[in-house]
Amino acid sequence: MTPAVSRRTYLFTWLTLLGLTLLTTLLGFINMGPFSIVIAVALAAIKAALIAGFFMHALFEGKLVRVAIAAGVIWFLIFVSLTLGDYITRGWLPFPGK
Repeated sequence: MTPAVSRRTYLFTWLTLLGLTLLTTLLGFINMGPFSIVIAVALAAIKAALIAGFFMHALFEGKLVRVAIAAGVIWFLIFVSLTLGDYITRGWLPFPGK
């Protein structure tokens, strides 16, 4: 049985998510060069952690749920690293005829 979470905690989490969404939107209008995507992904990760932790009660679950969450994060990092590896190495081999 999951412990009861107060309405105040839900309210503060929701307000934090609204604030982070507003920050994401406002930062979308600013050209920060290559840091734009890094900041956007970091804000999205913070919002996802808040949703999983409080609204999905991941903070109050057992070890098996935490292992499943860790496995999901590891898979995500594997996919991102493989995608970045492909993208970064595309220019290493010359194209025929150039």
